[in-house]
Amino acid sequence: MAPKLPSLSSVTGMPADAVAALRMLPEIAENTRAMKEHTAALSRVADALDRVAGYTAALPTMGEEIEQIGATVKSLDGVDKRVEAIEAAMPVLVDVQRHLAALPETMGRLDKGIAGLDKGIGGLDKGIDGLDKGIKRLDKGIASLSKLMEQILTGLDGMNASVETLQGAVGPLGRLAGRVPGQKKS
Repeated sequence: MAPKLPSLSSVTGMPADAVAALRMLPEIAENTRAMKEHTAALSRVADALDRVAGYTAALPTMGEEIEQIGATVKSLDGVDKRVEAIEAAMPVLVDVQRHLAALPETMGRLDKGIAGLDKGIGGLDKGIDGLDKGIKRLDKGIASLSKLMEQILTGLDGMNASVETLQGAVGPLGRLAGRVPGQKKS
């Protein structure tokens, strides 16, 4: 059964604040719809934050990879010493012509030094590749986070405006509620 509406004569006898408050009801309804639209985006924001968390999950492993690169670079310090030893051995090569017995020993040291250098360079290449991949993942994650933050700020601006409008609209209803007979005054 439909609710009984007051007659026109009883409406004209209502205080002006009550009539003004009733006129605000469509605006309140519109603001409530706007708030619903603004908060509907929050689930997409939460999904995007989950994706960002996935992107940034690689950061701890990047630290380990950077430490490995540091260790590889430190191992190159020994290569410098070995190269210096080879340089120091060059004048000896002239003497080697006279002392062919020392040639295999010098060549062995040279081979070990070059092998160590190759190994160090290979490790450095792998570390740089891993760091490059990690930086690319981080760049993508930061770009996604930036877009997400823009969406959040836009949604918050709209929700802020809706809340302010709603607060302005509810003010007359509060005054009207204070005038309803039978209400306790505090």
